[in-house]
Amino acid sequence: MLQAVRLCDLGTVPHLRILMKHASLVLMSLVLAGMAGSASAQTVFVDTASDVTDFGGAQQVADLPGPDGKTSLAEAGLASDNTPGVQTIGFHVPQSEWTFQWLYPGRAVLQPFLGFRVFDTVILDGTTQTAFTGDTNPSGAEVVIWSGAYLVDNVGSSMRGFDSTQIMVSGGSANVVQGNTLAGIEVYDSHGTLVGGSNAGEGNTCGTIKIDRASNCIVVGNTTTRVRVLGWVAGGQTATNNRIGGPSLGERNFITGYGTWSEGCPGGTTVQIFDSAGTIIENNWIGTTPDGLAQGSLASTVGIGLEGENHDTVIRSNRIAGILGHGTGPHCVGWLVGTGISVYGKGSGVRIVGNSIGLDAANQPSLGSVTGIATVNYFEGPVANVEIGGSSAADANEIAGHLGAGISVANTFSGVRIARNSIHDNDGLGIDLITNGFATGVTPNDPLDGDLGGNGLQNFPVLQSATLGAGTLRIVGAMNASPSSNFLVEFFASPVSDASGFGEGQDFLGAVAVTTNLGGDAAMDVTLSAAIPAGWFVSATASDLASNSTSEFSACVPVLDQSVTVYCTAKVNSLGCLPQISSSGTVSMGDASPLVLMVQQVLNEKNGLFFYSKTGPDAAPFLGGILCGAAPLTRTLIQGSGGTPPPVSDCSGSYVLSFDAWFQSGLDPALTLGTPVHGQFYSRDPASSFGAGLSNAVSFVVTP
Repeated sequence: MLQAVRLCDLGTVPHLRILMKHASLVLMSLVLAGMAGSASAQTVFVDTASDVTDFGGAQQVADLPGPDGKTSLAEAGLASDNTPGVQTIGFHVPQSEWTFQWLYPGRAVLQPFLGFRVFDTVILDGTTQTAFTGDTNPSGAEVVIWSGAYLVDNVGSSMRGFDSTQIMVSGGSANVVQGNTLAGIEVYDSHGTLVGGSNAGEGNTCGTIKIDRASNCIVVGNTTTRVRVLGWVAGGQTATNNRIGGPSLGERNFITGYGTWSEGCPGGTTVQIFDSAGTIIENNWIGTTPDGLAQGSLASTVGIGLEGENHDTVIRSNRIAGILGHGTGPHCVGWLVGTGISVYGKGSGVRIVGNSIGLDAANQPSLGSVTGIATVNYFEGPVANVEIGGSSAADANEIAGHLGAGISVANTFSGVRIARNSIHDNDGLGIDLITNGFATGVTPNDPLDGDLGGNGLQNFPVLQSATLGAGTLRIVGAMNASPSSNFLVEFFASPVSDASGFGEGQDFLGAVAVTTNLGGDAAMDVTLSAAIPAGWFVSATASDLASNSTSEFSACVPVLDQSVTVYCTAKVNSLGCLPQISSSGTVSMGDASPLVLMVQQVLNEKNGLFFYSKTGPDAAPFLGGILCGAAPLTRTLIQGSGGTPPPVSDCSGSYVLSFDAWFQSGLDPALTLGTPVHGQFYSRDPASSFGAGLSNAVSFVVTP
């Protein structure tokens, strides 16, 4: 019981009055248990499988056994209800009375008429049968109550160590159900119930755990196929402040997947939340086998499904994978349908943070659904204030491996904030805003962003370039959206571009606040601290800070290296000098620091020029030296080297080329932004082989 108090989720301040009442009930149950222990520490042992009630008197514990000399389960329950204090009902059923061994081998099967019911606080301990006859059922517990067990209006009762038993807790509060195997567990209107536990052996293995019109319940440490939290808002019975899982590993539930087929069409929600407030779903593995490496059910089509009316739901730090229903005959052959998280119905306040959606336990995107997260239209909806990700690294979800979109926003939803997530390796768009005509795919920007649809079809940024510097990444772009509005633009990098040309976002790079002018325009020139490889791609999203609506990802731009690299080997000239190339300025064309290429240690008063390749580097024999760029080659204009006037001959000559001026001249129409350049200087050297001198080379990419 003390454990039940420790694990109860205290919720938020608005629910304090309810929680104080709940705490007093727990305390009362502890006092009752203490009184029972101090009075007689009564334990009643069921020692027969028969369903007989033949004892008389007050039908209390003291009146057991009856004339048959044995205590049945029905008698033990009746005696416990009629005797003050808290009794323990244990089990010493001899193996000679074990029936139905063909169905339940190694287990004592009890069949009380119409099920077993207790109405007063009791401890039902099936583990005592294991102690009595040994571990005869290595895969689970040793006692089966075939017709089900019902704890009715109990306060502080516990039930543990039963197998293949339907367990129903109805009414009362602060009850504990743990350590049961192959069970079905339903909690109805019993507040503060603990199902499972964070210590070894306390979790249940079961089919479905249902929390129905109950509040402040905790479901932790279980291995189950499905969990349902159901309220009834219309009847004034919202399921409030329930928690599935928790921050520690011991509190994790393994919820392997639920679904059925109807004429071959799969359908089923693995974690269903209906008419609730303050529900927390945390740190569970949902949809996979317990090892996290395979799909748990081929019929499950929704991992976590919000339905009805829900408020203040937190979905945090779960692994949701393997949610992909496979259709069969006769009507759904070849169908694949599934959504990791479905936000449906009405209500407000959904935080989806820190989850892994579509990735297996090795963090590979091998167990995706069709859609990672989907907001879904409902005739009384939509749900307001949906947040996917957040402002910190811990808030970011990783959404990968899906057959369709990473995130889909239905056309009736607005204010879906999508921030800082890692979205990658999805076959559809990273973020897909659905139009009012239900069109999917890239939605083009429109002037001043006046169109309607999911998130108002918020315009995305338009990126022009992303160039690397010394530990930095400079991103240049612009936005056109609603006039005089404030936006947060987030930047992401990915090793490859989406097939559409519009990005996903594997790695979050940073963000910048942007304000549009009266014409709806805003320019961006942002330098971020970043260490990503050249050749990756950058994309961006924009979130309207007034509405919290986030755009789709922008078109990708490649990451270009802004540095100038010196490479290759110069040819020693006829005077024994080694012409060396260098540079100054930046590779950004037209900025305040023009790129200037120069070479020194060439012969004085000789003509020369710079020539370059746009296809890549090379290292081939050429004019007695090394050709450093691959053909075809482009030549700049001829210039003189200057230096000491004749008749002196020395290595005082040099050549200087402003590459910005060359670029702007238009003399090379194929030289555009993003073009790689690999070039070197040539100089006349009549006394050298082939009459030519060659410098070493530079490599850079032309950027805005």
